[in-house]
Amino acid sequence: MAAERLTDDLLVEILSRVPVRSVCRFKCVSKHWLSLIEHPGHRRKLPQTLAGFFYTVRINNRQLPLETKVRFVNVSGKSCPLVGTSFTFLPSHQRIYLLDCCNGLLLCRWYGISAPVDEFCYILCNPATEEWVSLPDHSHVSKVAIVSLGFDPAISSHFYVFFVEQEGDWTSDLAGVAVYSSETGRWVYKEKKWNGLACRNSIETVFLNGHIIFSRDRGELSCCVTMVDTEGETWMNFIVPDDDSVLTDGFIQCSQGRLHYANFYRDEDEDDGVIRLEVYVLENYESKEWKLKHTAETSDLFGETYVDVGLEFEWFAIHPECNLVFFTVGKDITLMCYNMDSRQVQVIRNLEDGKLPFLPYVPLYAEQQSLHMHVTSV
Repeated sequence: MAAERLTDDLLVEILSRVPVRSVCRFKCVSKHWLSLIEHPGHRRKLPQTLAGFFYTVRINNRQLPLETKVRFVNVSGKSCPLVGTSFTFLPSHQRIYLLDCCNGLLLCRWYGISAPVDEFCYILCNPATEEWVSLPDHSHVSKVAIVSLGFDPAISSHFYVFFVEQEGDWTSDLAGVAVYSSETGRWVYKEKKWNGLACRNSIETVFLNGHIIFSRDRGELSCCVTMVDTEGETWMNFIVPDDDSVLTDGFIQCSQGRLHYANFYRDEDEDDGVIRLEVYVLENYESKEWKLKHTAETSDLFGETYVDVGLEFEWFAIHPECNLVFFTVGKDITLMCYNMDSRQVQVIRNLEDGKLPFLPYVPLYAEQQSLHMHVTSV
């Protein structure tokens, strides 16, 4: 084979330029290729896939920020964390609170060891390289409805932090957005009011094609998704496939480079009221056209066990590279995975007192210059 004549350095360089799904397949070429791909010294160059999820647990069944600890679960279900969850590389702190994770970077609130209980600052860090940077103070947003991180190393080494402002509680209209750019080292604020449209009471956001994407209410059970660019200038709405048969708030995620939307629907025409999982993909951003990708009855997911999808089910994630849906079921918070290709369900593990947010984590081993710039003392 011609590939056998390539040096290891050249092979690694080639593998660093192909999609992560291809890298995973190339592990099967030979034992030599497998050892090259899994060698710790090559992690900085090779693309990585979903490793697991960060989440917090309640201590003594309380939900106060002071009573939480960070945990990590591998996609395999192993309890041994891929990265440390004590974040000892950060400055001394009494606690940290996870807010968002995007392509290997974590956004969190950092509470200093000697600071007042309600005083904190925002820190962005890379657990794999133990790099971090604190964000400058912001005074633009009074009532933050959404805090989100935007970062795509395939496009730029710079990251963005979004604070979406709301006029009142979560049923109120949006007022504007403040965006921090690591490229400029400053915040910009843009006002925008949406009459009759408020944030949906959920925390998942997506960063795709230079936009933050999040869910918003349109009245009763109807909702849409909104896209805002990194300068706060462009705002776009997309109606999602919701109707009177929808049972939950729905869920948005980015998978295989496209926006996905999932929800449960009841077949009112059926005598037994069959409940279905439906997964859609946004095929065309100009026409705002959604295409049905997958549908399955709840019996495919839960067997003969009855699950109240409105109360006992929590969306977790859609795999960024594969047709896998992660979710939790039951009061004991059992993490499960559904394969849309094989229609098989796998129980991963029990997360005990785990609580939102559950943050998908893809390791990033390359150093980022943006984490060494505009550092503010903490």
